[in-house]
Amino acid sequence: MTANNRRDELVVAPPSVWWSLLEAPRAAWEIASLGLRHRELLQVPQGDGHPVMVLPGYGAGDSVMYVLRYYLQRWGYDARPWELGVNFTKSRITAIDQVNAFREATENRVAARIGQLHEETGRKVSLIGWSLGGIYANSMADRVPDHLNHVITLGAPYGDPRGTAAWNVLKRLNFSSTPDEGQDFDGWLKHDAITDRKVKTTVIYSPNDGIVGEGAARLADHENIAHVAVNSSHVGFAFNPSVYRIIAETLAS
Repeated sequence: MTANNRRDELVVAPPSVWWSLLEAPRAAWEIASLGLRHRELLQVPQGDGHPVMVLPGYGAGDSVMYVLRYYLQRWGYDARPWELGVNFTKSRITAIDQVNAFREATENRVAARIGQLHEETGRKVSLIGWSLGGIYANSMADRVPDHLNHVITLGAPYGDPRGTAAWNVLKRLNFSSTPDEGQDFDGWLKHDAITDRKVKTTVIYSPNDGIVGEGAARLADHENIAHVAVNSSHVGFAFNPSVYRIIAETLAS
């Protein structure tokens, strides 16, 4: 059985309800532990000053990613916000086609922002994307590879959306009555199909993520794609000191 076949079998398995229920307390501890490991995080390998843009998850904006940008700056990088407002659709979402349309429109804006930053600095840009922001970052590796240095994703939901705890929650919040059986989930999955990957990509995921099931958290195997497992809640990816250390070591390698 191939790795891709194993991934397909897992793709619609959402995370354990236990991990989902523990999301809030785990994230609170991960945020608190940043202070305890602050000195340690200042001793990581230093960067070369190239620009690193941070992309927020769904429902978040640049303010949520401030702490990560603070450490990136301390590590010697030119940390940049994405400056595209809150990563949120203003219209009601009732079907996966609408999600795909929102994703495509946002990725067009992200690609333009990368182009501006590359022109401004004259250097290749690294991307760090959390959750849905990681989906955008991964797409940029195929859309604008010549402008990118490295792509790092944190808890990105690459697989079938039904393999996340968020899918049914979003359906309820948007009062969606569209049955899953009538939706084209292949339209989402095809965006993350790997053919050739020129940009080094690091996928950081958690086997005990309370939102994204492990089967939906990985890309296909490729020589330029590394998968790194870490103990983290989904919300905690943006604040977890162990994740921060992996980011620092990855960017400096």
